[in-house]
Amino acid sequence: NSEIKVYRVSKAPLEESASQQQDALPTNTAAPRMPGGLSPAAETAIVTPPNWEPQPLSQMRQASFLVKGDNGAVADISFVSLGTGAGNVLDNVNRWLDQLGQPPITEEKLGETAQRLRTSLGDVIVVDLAGLPKNADPARDGRIVAAMLSTADSTLFFKMRGNADLTEAQKGDFIKWVAAVCNAQTETRSPQMAAMPTEEAAATRIKWETPEGWTEVPPSSMRYASFSASAENGDKIDISVVTFAGEGGSDPDNVNRWRGQIGLPPLDANSVASQITAVKTADATFSTTDIVGAKARTIAAWTHHDGRVWFFKATGPSAAVEKEKPKFVKFIESVRF
Repeated sequence: NSEIKVYRVSKAPLEESASQQQDALPTNTAAPRMPGGLSPAAETAIVTPPNWEPQPLSQMRQASFLVKGDNGAVADISFVSLGTGAGNVLDNVNRWLDQLGQPPITEEKLGETAQRLRTSLGDVIVVDLAGLPKNADPARDGRIVAAMLSTADSTLFFKMRGNADLTEAQKGDFIKWVAAVCNAQTETRSPQMAAMPTEEAAATRIKWETPEGWTEVPPSSMRYASFSASAENGDKIDISVVTFAGEGGSDPDNVNRWRGQIGLPPLDANSVASQITAVKTADATFSTTDIVGAKARTIAAWTHHDGRVWFFKATGPSAAVEKEKPKFVKFIESVRF
């Protein structure tokens, strides 16, 4: 039967036992909640492929499917909506990598691999991860395609995990389904994978003055903008601008992630707070920090504006970053929203 099925996605978690796959849930899990901006109607019709078999919902899952392939191959598909304290993108991606028996990645590596799916609810971050955990069944595991969207009061998680080849075959339909759920009861748009906004789009949303000596480079899919600067000895400094909807993680989470990227151990929340300085500009108040490692150094500034968090960061050899710091400060001061 090739007829397209219509599955009704529940918009309120059922009073059942917890999901049999607790590893599908992000860290810092808050109570399930539906995305802001969607109708409070109990359910909305979402079209799914005929081979997606609806599964019983759990307390956490608001949609659940099983796809079967050849030779016993299966893929599990889920949709979970949580509150805003569900962790940032990198934390969740590294959690999924751990589920696949893979090591964590850095923010820079995430920027190289993640994609954005533009929907009328907002930009969805999409990642495609591969790896087979020890003693895992390759018919049922080996790949995760996941999507995450933060709104003002919710974090949406879409996840497909299963046999690598079957997951690859279902990826296109999965992306369309993610877009359909996000576009539900809003103006429908065709799903389109895209990198960060173009220069023209960026110019209408945020402006700055690029310091002399900084070279703009093509941004990765996770970056709003990228620059490179060179010291006299040839050392390179990487400058990035990244933006996410919502809160973008806590200060301790972000600062400790940056510390880990240059080989430093994490600090407790009080120690992190003592290393953050507020900088007021014409348009915003930025939180700033200066992290010095044995060989590398990171200076960062971040602020919230219109429901988004903006991160500005420069990383490179310690001496080179020290020399570039005054330009970085002027760059932050020039930002206009």
